[in-house]
Amino acid sequence: MKIFKFNELKSADLVVDAIYRGGEVKNLQSEVLSKLVGVGNAGGFRYKGSLPNPKLVVLTSNGSEGAWPDFLDPFTGVLDYYGDNRKAGELHSTKKGGNKILKDSFDRLHGDKEERLDSPVFLYFSKWGTGYDWQFKGLIVPGGQSISNDDELIAIWRTAEANRFQNYRAKFTVLDVGIIKRDWLDDILMGRNKLTNAPKEYKDWIVNKKYRPLLAPPVSLIRTKAEQLPSQKNEFKLLSYLHKKFPKEIAYKFEPIALAIWTLICTSKVSADITRRSVDGGRDAIGHLLVGADSDPLQLDFALEAKCYEPNSSVGVKETSRLISRLRRHHFGVLVTTSYVAEQAYKEIRDDGHPIAIISGIDIVNTLIKNDINTEAKLEKWLTLVGHWH
Repeated sequence: MKIFKFNELKSADLVVDAIYRGGEVKNLQSEVLSKLVGVGNAGGFRYKGSLPNPKLVVLTSNGSEGAWPDFLDPFTGVLDYYGDNRKAGELHSTKKGGNKILKDSFDRLHGDKEERLDSPVFLYFSKWGTGYDWQFKGLIVPGGQSISNDDELIAIWRTAEANRFQNYRAKFTVLDVGIIKRDWLDDILMGRNKLTNAPKEYKDWIVNKKYRPLLAPPVSLIRTKAEQLPSQKNEFKLLSYLHKKFPKEIAYKFEPIALAIWTLICTSKVSADITRRSVDGGRDAIGHLLVGADSDPLQLDFALEAKCYEPNSSVGVKETSRLISRLRRHHFGVLVTTSYVAEQAYKEIRDDGHPIAIISGIDIVNTLIKNDINTEAKLEKWLTLVGHWH
């Protein structure tokens, strides 16, 4: 991992996944992004130039906005990023103007190359550590090759203090550009020709609206314990609250909750039923997904197993073998657990090619938060509506 020191920022290139160190004093004099790329020193949206059409926009994620879970998918190179209307207010009237930037940029996306060229250059950074350090995640552009026009920029509803309001969820693509040279950054900041020193991937997007995403699939398909559980305190607290709602003597009442979580995760239509405890055959729920055209869908059958375990207690070989043995021909399995799958069990599933989707603690939390279930009070209400378990 490459690290740039604070005194190197003004001349540094932007390297994907590199860390850019803040200063030693504990105030904004140690702030990184204003020195590195000339943008503002605070906020999620930081830009260089004047609204409504800045030259450069930096989008940042600090990992602490539980209700707004920005997410970069390494498999597809697609970034889900939330706008800055995060309290009750009009969608486009935010102080920093972030939502107006999003609207204007996505409007230009479907114009000609001159309109795309007129859009700001977008960079994405995520917070690193506890100080002023940031990690560069990539050069991003609005939309994506496989993203429909209807899904590129969506105004979603949220509730705060009994007031309903809207905020944007935008989809960007991280381009396959490993290094952004300082020459191009200087061209942008000085208002010179934006394409002279631009990366080829960016030129292709401007001229032909061609997306070349940065794809980074994992080397191993076996997630570690740390990768299966939340790392943020507020996320772990939410998972623990869910687990404690279903002590061992009523753990079976977690089954409809697990099925509801799986339904939220699936992008396809799900039809399923909870099995009767006396005749479940090792399956807590059975159902199917419908994929393909609505006029001629394909039905994919699955069996679901729910394990409401304490987050630090693993699901082992015994439990996973039980699910595997109950899978019928052409069925796939779904394992939903508030904890994690132990390494040996995970390895056997993947090495032997068993068709099982593993939904662990981090997946549950991410799904809940993505659906605005980000506090214990909201989770309690959702459990009552979904499970009817009490």
